Amino acid sequence: MKLGLPIALLALALSTPARAQTPADFYRGKTLALDVGFNPGGGYDVYARLFAKHFPRFLHPEGTPGAPSVVVRNMPGAGSVIAANHLASRAAADGTEFGLVASTAALEPLFGVAQTQYDGRDFVWLGSANREPGACFASAASGVASARDLFERGMLTGTAGTSSLLVPTTLNNVLGAKLKLVRGYAGTSALMLAIERGEVQGMCGMVQGALETEHPDWLANGLVKPVLQIGLERWAGFGDAPLVTEFVKNPDDAQLLRLLIGWSIMGRPFLAPPKTPPERALFLRTAFAAMMADAEFRADARKSRAGIDPIGAADIAAFLQSAYATPRDIVDKARAITRESQ
Repeated sequence: MKLGLPIALLALALSTPARAQTPADFYRGKTLALDVGFNPGGGYDVYARLFAKHFPRFLHPEGTPGAPSVVVRNMPGAGSVIAANHLASRAAADGTEFGLVASTAALEPLFGVAQTQYDGRDFVWLGSANREPGACFASAASGVASARDLFERGMLTGTAGTSSLLVPTTLNNVLGAKLKLVRGYAGTSALMLAIERGEVQGMCGMVQGALETEHPDWLANGLVKPVLQIGLERWAGFGDAPLVTEFVKNPDDAQLLRLLIGWSIMGRPFLAPPKTPPERALFLRTAFAAMMADAEFRADARKSRAGIDPIGAADIAAFLQSAYATPRDIVDKARAITRESQ
């Protein structure tokens, strides 16, 4: 007895193993979210918009229907800890929600200042588009000509929270700088306007990216001068300005400085929630790395004046493992300094 055609097809379907869903299958047609820990309009927003525009191409086979889309959601507050808390405890952990936060947010649980709900090592770090070298800049009109001036005569230094407050506070407490802090500016753009108006003489922090996007002429025309490089490695773009580590006087201060400013090597990192499925986490990291190398993405970044100098997820994870292993007495000193910078 012959099987009818519908019954034969059903029998064939039941006897053929179902194809496992691939990550690309999962992302087909989905609307994804990117939670940004800062207000619209600043340097973080530039990188967020680039991510939203280009990342979907690397989650779905190009040229096929059903590419996902990314919606940017700004979640400012507490130096992006609010966004990090959301990602840790309330965001979808299925690979459909990402974040862009300050590097400092990854270490906040160590410092104990903000009300964190996470361990920075638990996130799925995708990488960073840039290394965000930092510096202390002095305006041409300030009379501050060298790093030595920061320690001898001081500088009227504007702050807008996050690195622009933590970095000068660290320099004063760890290295004995004489920076006079003017607090309360609402973001880097407002702080740069204050420098233009002469309200302050300069600023310290991870501001190279902001200079590139908002005032690319400042360095080229000598309107500001980098007098001290902030970070663990030199950046050629800041010329012969000395590195902050050159002013360290003992091993404890070296460890303290690494903890308080070493996060600069993370740049402006992208991440996904803890417990994102491993196969999707690997897929996302691979897609992020591919985007960083993509010619179309890099050309668009140049148009937006967004520097691209990628940092891999493994490098970020390695730094965080090292930072969280810092001896408790050094962490306690760092905690006291970060409290002062709130």
